[in-house]
Amino acid sequence: MDQLGNYEKILTHSCLFRQKNKEELKKLCSLLGGRIQDYGKGQLLLHEGDTVGQLGIVLEGEVRIVRIDMEGNERLFQKLVPSYMLGADVVCTPTRQSPYSAYCSQDAKVWYFDWMPGHEKWEEELERRLMEFIANENVRKFYRIDILSTKSVRMRVLKYLRIQCRKRGSDTVEIPYSREEMANYLCVNRSVLSDELGRMQEEGLITFRKNRFTLCEGVSSYK
Repeated sequence: MDQLGNYEKILTHSCLFRQKNKEELKKLCSLLGGRIQDYGKGQLLLHEGDTVGQLGIVLEGEVRIVRIDMEGNERLFQKLVPSYMLGADVVCTPTRQSPYSAYCSQDAKVWYFDWMPGHEKWEEELERRLMEFIANENVRKFYRIDILSTKSVRMRVLKYLRIQCRKRGSDTVEIPYSREEMANYLCVNRSVLSDELGRMQEEGLITFRKNRFTLCEGVSSYK
């Protein structure tokens, strides 16, 4: 736990350790053990097809979950920020083979550990929390499939923004993507996306500045 002492606040934001007090967190981290790995910008953490043996929690930096097609093009699936788990959806599968790659978009630190600490009380709780995390991930993936099932760029944007607004309980949200990343996430051309966003703003559907978006009144029922 000594190395993890500086990351107490980050760890208590993780699904696995949420609502743990300092003493509980210290005991559990000691039971889990593991190691902290440093990565440089652009460094690969995980390659598609690799076997995942441990869970990871991002402590610093940013990790991108991607697929690389046969032509070398990157398709962004998710950006992991501090407190988010890496590999949880893979380590519970029979083969433990990763369907995606992961690399650092900036310098990062990741804590890796075996998810069963050898303590019956903690194993039961960690298993429940891990299943909760995976269930939430499945819902997130369902939403993305729903977004990408729509051919219209406009409807992809609106579906994505509605989901984000609903999560935050506000008509205004800051998304975690640059314009290029947003286009990548929505599987559209960046220029096409920028043009469509401009038209949507002119028509009074949305307003935006950089990555801060507001859905205008009545757009929630827009078809």
